Amino acid sequence: MEEPTVKVIGQLRKTPWQRFARLQRTAARLARGRGQPKGVFRFSTHEACTAWTTNLINRGK
Repeated sequence: MEEPTVKVIGQLRKTPWQRFARLQRTAARLARGRGQPKGVFRFSTHEACTAWTTNLINRGK
């Protein structure tokens, strides 16, 4: 029986520690409340949703 070959489609350009550090920074930013607020939000139009999201990003929350 032949061993299955492993097909590689690209390479990770950073070391595992660099990827881990980026993951930690992302987790810390989400813990500070920089993600989406909790809850269900309903909008009458896509434009209203886009405006709300843009305002949320600009406020830094």
